[in-house]
Formats: sequence, C-alpha cells, structure tokens
Amino acid sequence: MIDRTRAGLRCRTIRFVRTVEGDLPKDACGTIRYETENLGRLLVLVDWDRGFTVPVFPHEIEVANLDNVQP
Repeated sequence: MIDRTRAGLRCRTIRFVRTVEGDLPKDACGTIRYETENLGRLLVLVDWDRGFTVPVFPHEIEVANLDNVQP
C-alpha cells in the first residue's frame, strides 16, 4: 500500500547511503514522494536533489522540521 501522508516533505540523509543510482553522502537532501511496504520492510521513495529517485529506509533519513525553516 502506498502512503502519501508525507509526500512533498523535505528530508536529508543522516548517514552515507549507497544506492543503485549513486551514492548519497550524509546531509544529501530530497523530497519525499511516498512510503510503501515491500517484503515486510518500510521504504521511502525520495526525489533526491542529486537528480535521481530511489527508495531508502526510514532510519537512513530525517524529515525536515518545517517549524524551523527560514523563509
């Protein structure tokens, strides 16, 4: 099932993440597209600012705190 509750929220990696499209260093930023479960694991599909879209595990990212964002 696809969950779009957090779609559009910004996120960043909290550690180095190796993906099939390329490496994401710590603090790489992106926009959440949706969350889904696959084979019993929760995955978050993210459009990364680096130009590719790949899923990551929730423990690999931090969702931006919109209360502290400067205009």
